Amino acid sequence: MFPPLRATLLCLGLALPAAAAPLRVLAIGDSMTEEYAFELTFSAPASQPTNANTRNWPELFRIFRATEVSLGPYESTAASYLDLRNAGHEWNFGIPGVTLRNWVNLLTENPGSDPLGPFYSITKSSLEDEILAVEAVVILLGANDLKQEYNDLFNDTEPAGYFPGMLDRLNTVYAWVNTSRGLNRPKIVVCTVPDVGATPQISRIYNVPARQATTRAKIAAFNQSILTWAAGKTYPPSIARLDLLTDRIFDQVPFHLNGTEFTLAGSQENPPLQVFCRDGFHVSTVGQALIANEIMAALELATGRDLTPFSNREILRSLLGQNPDQPYLDWISAAGLGGSAMDKDPDGDGFPNLAEYLLGSPPGGFSHPLSGSFSPGNWLVWHPSPDALRFGTLTAEESADLTLWSPVPAGRTTVAADGTVSVTPAAGTRGIARLRAEPRP
Repeated sequence: MFPPLRATLLCLGLALPAAAAPLRVLAIGDSMTEEYAFELTFSAPASQPTNANTRNWPELFRIFRATEVSLGPYESTAASYLDLRNAGHEWNFGIPGVTLRNWVNLLTENPGSDPLGPFYSITKSSLEDEILAVEAVVILLGANDLKQEYNDLFNDTEPAGYFPGMLDRLNTVYAWVNTSRGLNRPKIVVCTVPDVGATPQISRIYNVPARQATTRAKIAAFNQSILTWAAGKTYPPSIARLDLLTDRIFDQVPFHLNGTEFTLAGSQENPPLQVFCRDGFHVSTVGQALIANEIMAALELATGRDLTPFSNREILRSLLGQNPDQPYLDWISAAGLGGSAMDKDPDGDGFPNLAEYLLGSPPGGFSHPLSGSFSPGNWLVWHPSPDALRFGTLTAEESADLTLWSPVPAGRTTVAADGTVSVTPAAGTRGIARLRAEPRP
């Protein structure tokens, strides 16, 4: 019989919960989903055409989130599978070049004159086997459909019923997945369709602003129809909003993460700070990380599992090999104070370097970037640097005793059209205010 202490320790050990196994996910997609390790025509730099230097979302899951998400065992040898897949993850059915119509033909075993037709039966058989092993399925299709018809979409000559036809085919793929295991339905994530008009490959040809706008509106309306369709299903899929990424590419100029700026394309070497691979169509690692975040958010909603998104700082540092503090380092170096840390105050004006950066004031010369007062009937006012605010945040906090601090409520905060911020204390009281400066996560 164990001594009492040893018995207690043993019971405590047995009571510890086992670590959760990774969420098992199967993917149905195209070249956005097939591992970039096997997409060397665009994923590898021109100088090393057999060595991919960009990664897509299944690869990022395997490399950085292996304890949380799994797309199955990994085969690294080309042609490991005898179906339309190449190699890669066992539960990844990303097939380059396919459209929704190809997938409908595959699932309904209707090859017709499709050149991929001879492989449809064996691929479907593999899919039927692999889908039994997973908890969730991600459907990421439609970009090739838009690419094929983009000329007509841009010129308003697309076939009548084009978008309803796409939605009908998406529904067919969803319905097959939903019923593939009888009542034991997998959780399903459906991705909205990225607007391919944001890609350099297409935008450099189709670049009439008015027509770009109308084409964007049509594709946005189609993605809204996906949301409406999903909400009306008896077993609604979760939606991963990939269209938000292409909206950001269109509208955020320059494209940046926490102030680190990216070019859209241009170099054949696939540099880390380029949004698209060298073909100008497929997003590079940074875009794929943002896609991974949208997919993880939808998987969380569908399954209730806790998944860790990629923060901007993690993307910059761990995925792209960049220093996430580079915007600050460039600024402090240009001020002649290279190496001075964010929390230092070399000019002794009471504002540490990071606050000076965000407020647009010089770190090497005494300044006072605040005006007014935090007193009844008055405002404390400052004008932050909009470019620096990409990198960090300024939070106004208030206190009555210099011990307990809380954010100034939004109702007592005003932001003018030019970005000027004003805060006032609660009515009838005189408070103490401070600004908290922090780099973005």
